[in-house]
Amino acid sequence: MSMSRRAFLAAIPAVTVAGCSGQAPLRVAVVWSGEELRRFLRVVDAYAARQRRPVSVYSAGDNISALLRGPAEDVIPDVAVIPRLGLLFDPVVRPRIRPRSGGHEQPEFWRRLVTPYDSEEELGAWFKIANKSLVWHRAGEQWSPASLTHWQPGPGSLAIGAADGWVLSDWFENVLLAYAPEVYTGLYPPAERGSQAWWGVARVTEALTLLATIWREAFTQEQGRRALTMQFHDSILDVFSYRTADVVAAPDFALPVIERYGGGDVARHFPFPGLDGGDAPLVVGGDVAVAMRGGGQDALDFVNWLTRPRASGERDALTDWVDEGGFLTPYSAPSHPLLRMPAQMLDKAESRHYDLSDRLIGRLEGGDGRGLWRVLTELFTDVTAGTVAPATAAAAAREKIVEAAAA
Repeated sequence: MSMSRRAFLAAIPAVTVAGCSGQAPLRVAVVWSGEELRRFLRVVDAYAARQRRPVSVYSAGDNISALLRGPAEDVIPDVAVIPRLGLLFDPVVRPRIRPRSGGHEQPEFWRRLVTPYDSEEELGAWFKIANKSLVWHRAGEQWSPASLTHWQPGPGSLAIGAADGWVLSDWFENVLLAYAPEVYTGLYPPAERGSQAWWGVARVTEALTLLATIWREAFTQEQGRRALTMQFHDSILDVFSYRTADVVAAPDFALPVIERYGGGDVARHFPFPGLDGGDAPLVVGGDVAVAMRGGGQDALDFVNWLTRPRASGERDALTDWVDEGGFLTPYSAPSHPLLRMPAQMLDKAESRHYDLSDRLIGRLEGGDGRGLWRVLTELFTDVTAGTVAPATAAAAAREKIVEAAAA
């Protein structure tokens, strides 16, 4: 039996309703859970108290894409904070977004990302950004391979939460950007005819083969099977709590997990290695706040308030979040020493590239069990839990990607 859109929305737990007013609450959909969600609620509480406007926040998780595309517009939220940029340009979702007006000016690199090629209208504003090209290890230990081709992790040295497809796609994007930056750049924008043809070039297969080789060397079959059941947070614990692995490739927002379970000053990191003297890759991501048309001006006002730069000396729940780690913004430098360098890297316009899988729509769109994430999960399975040779598994993965891109 199919579920109605109203029933679908009702099944998503509303996390809180803040504020006190006779007005209907402003409905805000996010993808976070756990500590990130609790932090966000503290930020929203300040808005509700100041504006005397109730705000209902609910976590839609990966279902947020289905929610924004749904046929029943009465269940579409007033505001959405989304991690996948491609949703802004989805042919169903884009007409439902109220273009941004008023508010603050965004840095040019980030502004262009939320601006369609056929328009100068900004579709959203950046609430949170992320450096996705970091490799973490325990303090006091020496790590930093000279290049990707020299990175030969022994079995058990690498932790990967392969149950989360985005973890595997971050690996692929860093390797592809280091190995073939011209291919990475050519794959986007899809609005340009022929951009999908880049998936079929030999350099993609070569990058996938290099990636599969690193994975094969880092896991026994038993370790590979375990990694496939491990989520992102668990892979952090493997390095900093259980100490059963040595390094983990993870974005800056791994820091709160490290310090909660491993303690303070236990971690160090280095940039994801480049290729034989080439530039280190810099993959960036982030969460964009958008106002939906059904939310009216109130939704747009909330987006502009939420994403605004804080004045010098201003203190609130968001600046506390920035200072304590796990949150980067285009406007505020973090005070945590381990995040200063990752934040500074995000200012380098000449080398940063936005997360490729978060831009994709159609059959390659991310989501566990779907699109590029599924292809990479199957690649990881073949070369770690299975016995397929890296080159063979890489060629098969490339063919699946080409087929999906063509469709």
